[in-house]
Amino acid sequence: MITLKTAIIHSFKKLAYTEYVSEVVKKDVVLNTENPALKLLVEGINGLIGKEGNSVVYGQFANDGRQGPFPERFGAFIDQQNDTDQFVALTHLAMDQLVHQAGSRTLATGGHILCAQYTSGASDFFLVASIKERGGIQLDENYVPKEIQEVDLKTVQQAARINLGSFVTVTAAVAQGAGAEAAEEDEDAEEVDSTYLCFISRGRDSQASDYFISALGCAKGVASGRATKNAIDYVDRFFRDKKALKPFAYKAKEAVVKYLQDRLVDGKSARLDAICHAAIQHVPAELVDEIAGLKDYLNDEKHRVPEDFTVNPKSLKAKTRIKGDAASWSLQFERGALGQEATADVYYDEPRKKLILSNLTQELIDVIEKELQARAG
Repeated sequence: MITLKTAIIHSFKKLAYTEYVSEVVKKDVVLNTENPALKLLVEGINGLIGKEGNSVVYGQFANDGRQGPFPERFGAFIDQQNDTDQFVALTHLAMDQLVHQAGSRTLATGGHILCAQYTSGASDFFLVASIKERGGIQLDENYVPKEIQEVDLKTVQQAARINLGSFVTVTAAVAQGAGAEAAEEDEDAEEVDSTYLCFISRGRDSQASDYFISALGCAKGVASGRATKNAIDYVDRFFRDKKALKPFAYKAKEAVVKYLQDRLVDGKSARLDAICHAAIQHVPAELVDEIAGLKDYLNDEKHRVPEDFTVNPKSLKAKTRIKGDAASWSLQFERGALGQEATADVYYDEPRKKLILSNLTQELIDVIEKELQARAG
């Protein structure tokens, strides 16, 4: 469920394969947030993000001189987000930029532009979405939703959603000098997650979706190190959290690592569909229902594995394994788990030439203690 704070719908018309924008309508009055159809429309579009059947791309506002006026105006709006007039003015600016960008993209078409501010879960969002009147979406002459039976991807052409809390956090960090530059100076620093935007589109990397992203001054991309790490870690988490899939977790994780290694060697980007394919190849057919939600799980806003990303060599290397054995034992662990601090999962005591393992699973602890108790008895 969402809590709708404010919303407005504008419109413009443009013929595909032309540069001609025939009509632009910008409304000055916000809609009644108690309208059930309006609530259902916003909630439906919000629910599309991260669902199978659409491409979700993550990113942030660009800062390359080509981003236009929207990002700066949005930053000012954050401090005045309870002012309805400021909300309307911001949506008018968004419309101006959308119309301008659509005019230079022959494949882009017009439509109704929904702008809304709302809360979902514990997060506040600002949404801009291009919708068509077809199927279950009907608007009256004042663009007030009067009937919403179902929202699907055929009626939502493009949408951009901004997480207000993440936006404030990231911009504050940048103002204090933190961010990607600091991570670049320290090879051991974890990449900063600077994404607070996500987009959905009917077509992958289509000209239509690009115009929408450009109009709002956005830049695509999750940090490559984070995307690489998340792909491996959350495939493993997905399998281990399901009892039926847990026996296949190791093979799934190793298959994903192998896929990413191959992409790195070939100099090609990683694809989410291929990651999912690699992860499930050892799962028997009778467990098909258990793996059905893997792509949605990885691509959602919490786990943020994008549709397409560059494999990060450092993050990938940390997930490859060091292996060894002796007459009475064998051992393997991720390179990233090794350290010379007592807090490391695999602590190497160099003077004594010994390894100390931490964070043992309860299952392993029970087996060890049971064996020792049997010997004592």
